[in-house]
Amino acid sequence: MRWLLLLILWTATALAQPLEIIPLQHRQASQLLPQLAPFVEPGGTLSGVGDKLFLRASPRNREEIGRLVATLDTPPRRLLIRLRLSGAEDAGRTEADLAGRVVLGSGRPVVQGTARLGQATRSERRTTLQEVQTLEDAPASIMAGQSLVLPMRQVVLTPVGVVVADSLVQRDLGSGFIAVPHLAGEQVTLTIRPVEASAGSLPGTVNTFELFTTVSGRLGEWLELGGASGETRAETTQIAGQGTNSASRQIRVFVQVEELR
Repeated sequence: MRWLLLLILWTATALAQPLEIIPLQHRQASQLLPQLAPFVEPGGTLSGVGDKLFLRASPRNREEIGRLVATLDTPPRRLLIRLRLSGAEDAGRTEADLAGRVVLGSGRPVVQGTARLGQATRSERRTTLQEVQTLEDAPASIMAGQSLVLPMRQVVLTPVGVVVADSLVQRDLGSGFIAVPHLAGEQVTLTIRPVEASAGSLPGTVNTFELFTTVSGRLGEWLELGGASGETRAETTQIAGQGTNSASRQIRVFVQVEELR
């Protein structure tokens, strides 16, 4: 019963305070409410929608909130986001072939033959740099690439046996990212999702990389988001030989946010 009376008194006090509508010039209410809420006095209320704040508080608290709004309601800062992907790929193929014959004569059979062992390697290093301009608290995205037609083989086990179907598929290859930056003075917190898809070393394969993370640091500082590595291996066997295709891939991702003056 006591708590009910206190709640009624608190509600009556809050409603007795005049409602002040504070128009915002540069920001949305949803951006400022989390920063202003801790400064609202007990018994006061603060809400908002769109570019307006609704405040019920004592004259002293309304004056304090007004000063904070004047400090926070500033034009969004212009930013430049750079994403750097550093990749390394090593591919190799090893082949072994055998050829021979058996010669029959008056003596014991003679086996004649040749063997060939071959090995080829390829190394590739590349760096991709992408950048896009945006405003703080606003999402930014960029994507660049191409569409390729790649072969695809499907092996299906059916009640009557194995069915092999060869076809062509279209794949979008390229790299880019989606990011949202938040500023607090000279500190930036960036929520970012970089993606990359490239043709693999083995026929018909595609290397796909995707990362979703949040990082924080100073403006102008290169921040490492992480990386990935992987290996692929395929073997082929023929009547008189065999071959092995292998590939390893590593990628590292860095991001930088600068303010544009």
